[in-house]
Amino acid sequence: MNARHRQERLTRRLSLFLSSIVFLLLLMMLLIGSHETSEIVLRMVVAFLVAIVLYRFLTRKDRRRAALRKQPFPTSWEHVLQREVPFFRTLEESEQNRFREEVQIFLHEKRITGIKTSVDDTVRVLVATSAIIPIFGFPGWEWDQIREVLIYPTTFNEQYEMGSVGNHDVLGMVGRGAMNRMMILSKPELLQGFRLGQDRHNVGIHEFTHLLDKSDGAVDGVPSIGLPPSAVTPWLKLIHQEMENIRTGHSDIDPYGLKNEGEFFAVVSEYFFENPEKMKRKHPELYAMLERVFHQDPQARIKNALVSMVKPNAGRLGRHAPCPCGSGKKYKHCCLVNE
Repeated sequence: MNARHRQERLTRRLSLFLSSIVFLLLLMMLLIGSHETSEIVLRMVVAFLVAIVLYRFLTRKDRRRAALRKQPFPTSWEHVLQREVPFFRTLEESEQNRFREEVQIFLHEKRITGIKTSVDDTVRVLVATSAIIPIFGFPGWEWDQIREVLIYPTTFNEQYEMGSVGNHDVLGMVGRGAMNRMMILSKPELLQGFRLGQDRHNVGIHEFTHLLDKSDGAVDGVPSIGLPPSAVTPWLKLIHQEMENIRTGHSDIDPYGLKNEGEFFAVVSEYFFENPEKMKRKHPELYAMLERVFHQDPQARIKNALVSMVKPNAGRLGRHAPCPCGSGKKYKHCCLVNE
């Protein structure tokens, strides 16, 4: 039983307890002054029905999710995960099952809306994947900060406008003001982020990392969920050191990270998940801190996946399978030849 299932079981127990208390209190109130047997029975039934309605209201989300788990994972979705998502291919079987469940929940509870463009299974699954990868180290995480993702056919400007006039170079954005609890992603950039393995760019992961950062109320590059107070000062010091390295041309981190601490965090998060091997080699201190922030070690997952691929009868990926490092090459033409 994973953390989400335990939380749901706890919710059901608390809901049952609360409903029972309400039933008893309401029954005591209704029975005051009652003497006729038929009247007593009627009031007991009323109190019981109120308690049942309350319980069902409190557990409605958990019941919907329980029903969702009984449904088979769509084959078309599985193909997208296997074809487009190296992160998924590095997971152990139990982790893959949890990942599939998170995809189902996200797509069941969040709207993915195309604006002047179509939205197919590939787009939907990649949006869900973008949301799940950064928080996979936090089982049971709830994306309460968002209710809808808008998919644009092109890039856009800061006013969410598409067109040929003016500067339209925004690839993705977490909504503000009237667009609160919404996100916009450029469809071509979303697809490219997964299809160009190891390029250190993924707009979906970038924007959901912003949303994770925003969970404490501010997009400031200091995600409270993964950083205890004692680690905040060392983290900020490391950010500013790395930003200075970018300014002086001594870093391969995307210069867009110089915009502010929030953008730096999102940029290096893309790097961390897209090409963990290279980041760990070139930026070991930064990698170690991000490993702490996300409660994940993607480089270790890749190594474990490679080991399982060469084990006899491992039952996992073979020589002709996409390499789990995310290069986009077949395993036999990538990491196998380097071993």
